[in-house]
Amino acid sequence: MKKVLLFALLLTVSACANVDLSLTDQTKIYTDPSVRKSPLQVSVHPKGTQHRPLTAYFYPFIIQQQTSDHASLAHSFAQIFYSAWAEERLFPIMEMQPGTRYQGMTSALETARRRGADLLVLGKVPYFYAGHTVDDTAITIQLDIYAAGSGVLLWTMMQSGRLEERPADDYFYFKHEFRMSEAPFNMIIRAIAKDMTIPLKAWLPSPDTQYPYVETPTQVKPALMEQAHMSKNQDALDPGHGVALPPDVTPATVVRPHVPGVDLNIQFDFDKISIQQKSYPLLDALSETLTSPELRGRHLIVGGHSDASGNAAYNQTLSKKRAEAVKTYLVTKGRVNPALIETIGYGQSRPLNQGKTPEEQRQNRRVEIRLADQAGQ
Repeated sequence: MKKVLLFALLLTVSACANVDLSLTDQTKIYTDPSVRKSPLQVSVHPKGTQHRPLTAYFYPFIIQQQTSDHASLAHSFAQIFYSAWAEERLFPIMEMQPGTRYQGMTSALETARRRGADLLVLGKVPYFYAGHTVDDTAITIQLDIYAAGSGVLLWTMMQSGRLEERPADDYFYFKHEFRMSEAPFNMIIRAIAKDMTIPLKAWLPSPDTQYPYVETPTQVKPALMEQAHMSKNQDALDPGHGVALPPDVTPATVVRPHVPGVDLNIQFDFDKISIQQKSYPLLDALSETLTSPELRGRHLIVGGHSDASGNAAYNQTLSKKRAEAVKTYLVTKGRVNPALIETIGYGQSRPLNQGKTPEEQRQNRRVEIRLADQAGQ
C-alpha cells in the first residue's frame, strides 16, 4: 500500500516538475519555489477613479539599505519592475531613461514635467537580501506615485516578497528537491509589480478604449447616453481596496473603470487649430446634449488626437490647442460652463488604426469627448 501511495505521489509531483530519472540511483524531481508575498499595503490612494489615461515617468529605484552598488541595483530593480508594468498596459506612454540618478524630489518632478508625464513613479527599496541559488532571497518595495504637475502624493504601496530555500523531501524511492532560481530578484520583483498593478487598473481607464466614432449630429446624443448607461452598470474594484487584495483578483481579471465617451469627426484646417464650418453641426449637437437634463452639470474632458505625420512633440501641442478650440466653441456658442471642461492633447499616442490610408489618417485626427463625474462630486 505504501508503494502505491508513493507512486501516486511521484506521479502528482512529476506532473508539475522536472524529473531526473535513473535506473541505478535515486530518481530526483525538481520544482521551482513560488514567491511568498506579504499582503499588499495601500496606505495612500486617490478617491474615486481616474477619467482619462495618464502618462508616467519612472525613476531608478532608491536603495535605502547600505550597499556598495547603489547605482547598478537601482537601475536593474527598476527595469524589472518597469518591464512587468509595461506588459500590463497601464499607461499609453510610460518612460524610464537609463542612467538617470535621483537627485531629490524637486528635480524628479521637474524632469517628469519636462518629459510631459502626468505621473512620477518613484520606487524605494528599504530592505533586500541576495541569497542567489543557495539561500533565501528577499526584497521589500515601497512605491510612491505623484501628480507631476502639482507634486501631490497620489499613491503609496508597499509589499515584501521572498524566495525561500527549502530542504529536499526524501521519499526513499525518489527525492523531491526545490531548485532555487538563478534570477531570484527578477521573480520576486515581477510578482510584486504585478500585484501593484491591480489597484492602479481599478483606478485607471484603459488607454486602448475604443469609443463610438460619431460623424453626424443625430448620432451624438444616443451614443453618449448609451455610454453613460454602460458606466452606471459597472461593478468595479475599489482602487484603494484595504490592506489585502481579494485572492481571486489578478491583473488579468480586474475590471478597469469605464468612462463614457465618443470620438467626434471634427475637422480642422490643415496644420491649424481653426475648426472647419462643416463640423459646427456636430459641436452644436454636443452642446445641446451636454446641457440636456440628463447630462447637465457633468464634467467633460475634451481630448485632441492627431495622425502620425509630423513630429510627435509638435503633434502633442497641436492636439492640445485643437482641444482648446473645441472648448472655446462649446463655451461661446453652446453656452457650456467653462469650469466643467478640461482639455488634454494626446498627439499621435492613441491612434484608432494604423493610419495607412488618407481615410485612416482622417479618423485618427479626431476629438475625444469623455464624461466625468457630476459637478460637486
